[in-house]
Amino acid sequence: MAFDLNNFVIDRVRRGTMFSPETGEVLWSITQIKDASLSMTSESADVTDAIGSVIMKFDRSKSAEFSASNALFDTNLAAAQFGSEKKLADEDIKICVPAYQQCLVKEGKIELEHVPAGPAGNEIEYIYALKNDSSLGTKYAKGSTLSASTFTLDAATKTITVPTGVTGMIAVFYEYETDKAVVLENSASNFTTAGKFVMEVMGKDVCDSAKTYYAYVVFPNAKLKPDMDLSFTTDGGHPFSMTMMQDYCDLEKRLFNIYIAG
Repeated sequence: MAFDLNNFVIDRVRRGTMFSPETGEVLWSITQIKDASLSMTSESADVTDAIGSVIMKFDRSKSAEFSASNALFDTNLAAAQFGSEKKLADEDIKICVPAYQQCLVKEGKIELEHVPAGPAGNEIEYIYALKNDSSLGTKYAKGSTLSASTFTLDAATKTITVPTGVTGMIAVFYEYETDKAVVLENSASNFTTAGKFVMEVMGKDVCDSAKTYYAYVVFPNAKLKPDMDLSFTTDGGHPFSMTMMQDYCDLEKRLFNIYIAG
């Protein structure tokens, strides 16, 4: 007897994965998808008479758009939306990253957490007094000698000698090299690429709650959209959307298929 499932109760989306159209390798995969929805539209051409009454409609094309949100910010998804590759630092390739520190002056000096990077002798150009409300106060510039308005820096020992007479908290902005960092770059000249997107949906037969089925929604030619509103909040999620295009050389002109295996 042929397997036939009429009513499929959706539990949740388990995974969404984008594959390279050239090599078939996984480009990115996310497992915290929520608020997934698929919108389908069509276009038609009207045939009208002399006074504009519609005589007939001819269907011309179909289109589909998928949108969802990942519950967590995903760096691989973000890189794909930015149209770039995620850069990873390692022992051979170090990456310069920004740092901010609040340091308490002790015996006229403050110690940095990292070795500052930059032009030799000018790794850090300014430091700032920190007020009680955490806002920035007086600005001090780096000098060749110590004075009441200039500080000196020994980058190798991560030590700053603050201007004479300065006490309390100091704010320092600087950069340092590290072999433990991830960089996501969004360039105005780079855009997303198309690929095959497969979404795995877990659900049950309406007549048998003990049996779990998996539906796979396959989009052969999905184009991730670079448009998104990213909210830097705990519950903001990571939104994404895709336009589904037909493969022009596919004789069946598929937008997507839904597979439910028994």
